[in-house]
Amino acid sequence: MDKHRFSLMLLEPGEIYFEDFSVHLQVIDEDGSEACGSSTLPSVIGRLKVCSKSIVFDPQDHHRAIIKILLKECTEIDRYQDQDNETSTPHRPGYLTIVQGYVPDFQAGNESNTNVLQVVCKQHAEIFESNVLAPYKFKNVKRTFLFSLNYAHIKDCLPLVSQLYRASTLPAAEQNQMVAAIERSRQNLVKFDPLWLHDLDEKIVIETTGHKVTPLVMNHGRIVLSTTTLYYQPFNKIEPYHILKISLPDIKHITKRRFLLQHVGLEISYKDTHLYLSLKTRSDRDTLCQCLLDQPCLKLSEPEQEIMTLQWQNGAISNYDYLLYLNSQADRTFNDLTQYPVFPWVISDYTSPQLDLNNPRSFRDLSKPIGALNLERFQKLKERYDEMPPPQFLYGSHYSAPGFVLFYLVRKYPHYMLCLQNGRFDHPDRMFNSVADVWRNVQTNMSDFKELVPEFYDVESEGIFLRTRKGFSLGIGMMAPK
Repeated sequence: MDKHRFSLMLLEPGEIYFEDFSVHLQVIDEDGSEACGSSTLPSVIGRLKVCSKSIVFDPQDHHRAIIKILLKECTEIDRYQDQDNETSTPHRPGYLTIVQGYVPDFQAGNESNTNVLQVVCKQHAEIFESNVLAPYKFKNVKRTFLFSLNYAHIKDCLPLVSQLYRASTLPAAEQNQMVAAIERSRQNLVKFDPLWLHDLDEKIVIETTGHKVTPLVMNHGRIVLSTTTLYYQPFNKIEPYHILKISLPDIKHITKRRFLLQHVGLEISYKDTHLYLSLKTRSDRDTLCQCLLDQPCLKLSEPEQEIMTLQWQNGAISNYDYLLYLNSQADRTFNDLTQYPVFPWVISDYTSPQLDLNNPRSFRDLSKPIGALNLERFQKLKERYDEMPPPQFLYGSHYSAPGFVLFYLVRKYPHYMLCLQNGRFDHPDRMFNSVADVWRNVQTNMSDFKELVPEFYDVESEGIFLRTRKGFSLGIGMMAPK
């Protein structure tokens, strides 16, 4: 796995990552026995991530599991008060001790007891144990987690955690309002430093806030546009940079997008990468886009659709590149699984020992949608439609959705699947194991109409998305060969 195991994909949908602290962790089971941090098993050093719906402990030792505790599963969060200092072991939090070569900066005695956060919960998840990408292990056992803060004081941590804990006990609407208020108050403390500007002649044109969008994840930050540079400043420390700087002359394309069915997205292509932003309103998005287009140093290379079509017709660009272009024009992007690019089924023969490319029956009829290829099924769909009370629908599912995309790409992006399915993979027999089986199913099943994804036609990747990486298992199904 990667060196940095913690990511926003470990959090709940829409959850906000606020802050982290250097800590030592000691875990005590319900019966009072020490699961870690005893004299035989030293306390564990790592980072405590404070998030809007959970707290996450990311140990420095990557062979240890990441521990995720949902705030709604907690029964107590408070400052730890040692009831009996004399019986405490040397390795218990709050005592001057050397653990893995590190000396905590708090002193023994009463002051130490104020620098430990106590979290009691009835369930927690253990993630990536032994540094292996695998389904999460959910532990339904009452445990006490003691987090000794190494550098910060308890007053820097406890008020925020306590507020979020109280929010977790509220109805969803009130919880969201309380978390939003906490987020706004913390964002006001994060300022854009004018020293980040390149030179004295650079002027700020517009400053706003928005989300950086990547598959299944949004990260809030400040967006600043100057006369020469676009800046994105995240409000937390999850990104590998304090601030992202994009020189305007490096920008090649600017595309307005729909995000979550709203016209609030803006995708910026520069060099060989992309920045996908989601703003609060359509007006905010349009204002930022227009301000970008008004900058004299911006030199875009946006080909017109007619030119792209002519290039494709004359063989100047491939079918693959032209379909990617059409997907982009239809608001589809690799950065959003809900709007992932769609490629069609083309081959229809997956049973012949040798594919006959001169036989028209070897190819799918591209004049019809996937749901109309099988006339018998299509007739049943129309009969069902006629018998339905309003609102009526013909197809019961879409040709593309996040679950369908990851059905094909689970071997390439297993962490996406774990994020989408709450730390679990699907049953092995329901996984993507055969192109022929999927093709047969999308022609006969009354609720399966999915098309393909670009990876099937990307010759440069050599089908790597079909290979299961070393040390990673999706399980063994009932249909697997003995």
